[in-house]
Amino acid sequence: MSKFAIGDKVDRATDDHESGVVIAVFSTDDGNFRYAVDTEGYGTLQFLTEEKLVVHPCY
Repeated sequence: MSKFAIGDKVDRATDDHESGVVIAVFSTDDGNFRYAVDTEGYGTLQFLTEEKLVVHPCY
């Protein structure tokens, strides 16, 4: 089961914790997951592994 779901707000674990929203979840042939994240402020999609994401803190 994937750690994140569509609609979850996440931060990159590196690169100054850029924020974004998960818009798609893909399973790989080896059983891992990749996430398409709509990065705020850039208007781009980034495809990231689970290890590179953390839950966005709610303030």
